[in-house]
Amino acid sequence: MVNWLIGKLQFRTLSREVTLTYEHLTTVVNVPVRAKVLFYSIYLAAFATLVVSLIMEPALPWLEVALFMLLIFIADSFAIQLPKKASISVSFAIIFAMTVLFGPWVTSLASLITVVNFSDLRNKIPWYKMVFNGGNYVVSAFVSGYVYMLAGGAIGKVTAANFPYIIIPLSLSCTVFFITNTSLITLAIAFIYDEPVFNTWRYNFQWLTPNYYALGVLGFILSQLYVSSGPASIILLVVPLLIARQTFSVYMNLKSAYVDTVSALVQALEAKDPYTRGHSERVAKYAELTAKELKLPDDKIETLRYAALLHDIGKIGIARRILNKPGRLTNEEFKQIQAHPGLGAEIIGDIDFLKEAIPAVYYHHERLNGTGYAEGLSGERIPLLARIMTVADSFDAMTSTRSYRPELSHEEAAEELMACSGSQFDPRIVEAFIKAAGILLEDKKPNVKELQLRIAAEDTV
Repeated sequence: MVNWLIGKLQFRTLSREVTLTYEHLTTVVNVPVRAKVLFYSIYLAAFATLVVSLIMEPALPWLEVALFMLLIFIADSFAIQLPKKASISVSFAIIFAMTVLFGPWVTSLASLITVVNFSDLRNKIPWYKMVFNGGNYVVSAFVSGYVYMLAGGAIGKVTAANFPYIIIPLSLSCTVFFITNTSLITLAIAFIYDEPVFNTWRYNFQWLTPNYYALGVLGFILSQLYVSSGPASIILLVVPLLIARQTFSVYMNLKSAYVDTVSALVQALEAKDPYTRGHSERVAKYAELTAKELKLPDDKIETLRYAALLHDIGKIGIARRILNKPGRLTNEEFKQIQAHPGLGAEIIGDIDFLKEAIPAVYYHHERLNGTGYAEGLSGERIPLLARIMTVADSFDAMTSTRSYRPELSHEEAAEELMACSGSQFDPRIVEAFIKAAGILLEDKKPNVKELQLRIAAEDTV
């Protein structure tokens, strides 16, 4: 079951964690209007569902409901954080078991417990998000439970006579819960953080699809064990539920290990070339801003971030005397420098999770007019991620001090990017970068000196 978890956005670079905090979103008053409409709509829908449920089930089996609510509370308190702004727990198995045992009305009432759990309290989740999470589960539980009932699903004990037909209402109910639950969370994230809805869903939740059905199977088994053996049977499902939680945890730990691998590679580069200290981080930041402005999918942005952090990793294979040379490079030295994209692609080529980043690393010194390296590609033949990284890399190079010239201001560097658009850089990407970076330029054709144009050529090393 998915929660909307955090009020801050985190990403790790090098040896530290960078946190972007949305302190202004601690109250619902300050959230965007469309998000506010979504929240209040869910609040009202959940309230109406609870009222109707109390009317339809005036005599609740309170002891049983309390037991299952406790299980849901415990499961949600050990939620696993997802890639972005959300978390997942195994409580769906328990809610699904309640759907089969008691029907939609009782399940909706029990789902109210999801308003609060130790995980949310520990992460200091704003109240309106906690209420939204609870409302989401109440609505999702009711809709999926009602679909189960309408499709002919048996309430309570499922006998052999119910098979194989019971598979249809079980599958429909599981699907409806998954769609409702993840869609509402996706809309909340997309509305709050102004991100594409489908991209947000695909990046955070698409991989969860088979896991939801697996939890649904566990929930059904739990319900039938409960019918036949009573509350003691719940102990038999503890191990499978722990395994399911561990599966989620392993997946997220693997993602963390990916970041650690990238960090280790970047640190190795920084130890050899002092110039790159902080450079890769900044390029990754600029590239990510540009990609978001271009509305690229989150998985592509993640690949771009990895590629940007590692775009100069091939310089590990370049002699230190060349990397740290204070003056201009000779033609022979420049040829050695030009080999670093290929060396970088080879270094990361055997790392499975970085395979999609290889083209961006290898082609990040190509130019739109075909005069770059390593292959002399031009125009659309240059991969999009590489074109984005070229702009980000050049901007950071121009705004950094070199031994042979001072740094340029952000405005001067942006003018240089504009002047070289169409020849060296993709105009659409330059425009997106300048907009995303919030750089204001005078509304006139930039008067770029020949010296600055030479700087652009030098800074793409």
